[in-house]
Amino acid sequence: MKRMIANLWTLRWIFLVFLLGCTQDTSVLSIAFNQNNPDVIYAGGAGGKFFKSVDGGESFQNLNQGLTTFNIAALGVSPSLSMVIYAGSYGDSVYRSINGGENWTLVNKGLDDNVGTQAVNAVLVDPSNIKNVFVGTNHGVYSTTDGGSQWTDVNMGMANRFVISLTFDPTNKEKIVAGTNEGIYKTTNGARNWAIINPETRDWAVNTVRFEPSIPGTLYAGTNKGVFKSTDDGKNWVQKTTGFSSPFISTLAVDHTQAGVLYAGNGEGIYWSVNGADSWQLLKRSPNSVSTLSLHPEKQHVLFAGTMTGLYKSIDRGVNWKKLEIK
Repeated sequence: MKRMIANLWTLRWIFLVFLLGCTQDTSVLSIAFNQNNPDVIYAGGAGGKFFKSVDGGESFQNLNQGLTTFNIAALGVSPSLSMVIYAGSYGDSVYRSINGGENWTLVNKGLDDNVGTQAVNAVLVDPSNIKNVFVGTNHGVYSTTDGGSQWTDVNMGMANRFVISLTFDPTNKEKIVAGTNEGIYKTTNGARNWAIINPETRDWAVNTVRFEPSIPGTLYAGTNKGVFKSTDDGKNWVQKTTGFSSPFISTLAVDHTQAGVLYAGNGEGIYWSVNGADSWQLLKRSPNSVSTLSLHPEKQHVLFAGTMTGLYKSIDRGVNWKKLEIK
């Protein structure tokens, strides 16, 4: 029964992403920053659209030379060489740009060997080696050590789960946490093998997992049952849903400058917590139908939200929002 529920949820997720591509507005599914110049912002959207801003979001270019019309669901930017970008799509797996998004090349050898692995939901780039990349797909996790020329499945212990999110532990890049349609998995050896982080998480469809950078061992998970928090590196979890009217959480963003400050997005809008997720408040002027949230790396009061109706920006911690012009 649990497997049936998880598979139904997977179909629901794919259907929702398909709907994003059917709106008249430009739906935004992924956001990333140039770490060397955070005013350079990238956004991936429905219909294979990729946008780039060099002025902090005031204006955007549509750069899709080499991309197809499949939704760009995930973006990964190399911290060490910021002109290298990886884009995960629904349909063609992974594209790579080596010139800041001006041109794109399909790099999916090894991913296209398995039927159904074309949906890439998460991209994670090694911060010290641009050629080492992990992607989360609907058939588990794949990795490359040569910049995408060849991909290999690294699913030992995970059983080809539908992987929705991937994140490094900020204290050790060998530790990676994966959110899946059947719980949270963790590796401590660079994805050579995985283990369920806690058996109770198998009942959750996990859309996102985020670490609290200033408090080692503290994690937050956004799931179909609300937000959960762990303070012991995932061994135990506590549900944190006070203030939510809907349990489904699509995305989380954690403030790196203030411990306990984080944001959650769902169909109703964007919620804010200032006490480590103990309680949540809806930001009443925020956009709804939120698919992704990102904080500016250097200006944590600046927040970007990708939604079904476009890309939004707040410069006052989510109190007020401006819709950005992208097309």
